Amino acid sequence: MRIYLLMVLLTISSFALAEEKTDSNIPAAVTEALKKFAKVDISKIKLSTTPIPGLYEAMIGSEIVYISADGNYLIMGDIRDLKTGKNIADSKFSKLRLKALNSLNVRDMVVFAPENGTKHVVHIFTDVDCPYCAKIHKEVPTLNKAGIEVRYLAFPRAGIGSGTYNDMVSVWCAKDRQQAMTDAKEGKEIEKAECNNPVADQYKLGQSIGINGTPALILSDGELIPGYLPAQRLINYINQKSSPFSAK
Repeated sequence: MRIYLLMVLLTISSFALAEEKTDSNIPAAVTEALKKFAKVDISKIKLSTTPIPGLYEAMIGSEIVYISADGNYLIMGDIRDLKTGKNIADSKFSKLRLKALNSLNVRDMVVFAPENGTKHVVHIFTDVDCPYCAKIHKEVPTLNKAGIEVRYLAFPRAGIGSGTYNDMVSVWCAKDRQQAMTDAKEGKEIEKAECNNPVADQYKLGQSIGINGTPALILSDGELIPGYLPAQRLINYINQKSSPFSAK
């Protein structure tokens, strides 16, 4: 599993470098300011222009910040295009998330698939001790009825080696993963089990693509929805995104 994770992370890293080469026309004031702020080798920071004149984007690991051309102002957080509603930073991370998820084996996930065929797939980084993860899990049947397949990945927020981590290992090592996942999220005691499992790998992978809490939903285009979203709202949003009449 560790070798496999390393291969995935290297793939993501290579993809990021290929997609996000530093723009050669970045003002010196920007690079100098970032050297002081980031305190890392400037060659490890990917710089690029943005649609906003005088504002530059810096990708530092899994974080994106924006800095003014004179190097005096730095913005941390989302910047949205009010015409399209898109999060400028997230559009870049979406590619990285898709690359990561496409590198994984579905057999290493806990999957709840619709009985009548899958129309859409949602990957969810989850924690069995997370109240909102339990809440969204209760609505999985509703998602399935709408043709949405749920693929769970492990993200024990307390970290590797914690009680939650051990419980999630037991879920992934259970003979019936689906039932074990449901039991765990209903607060029932699950049988302890150990095996060669992907829990630690998935947790590290989640961190590498910017996941820092649960539930974290990733849609089929790589968009991240952090936190709980009621099933019907999620269904409506996914259908709207996939509609041929939706705004691009």
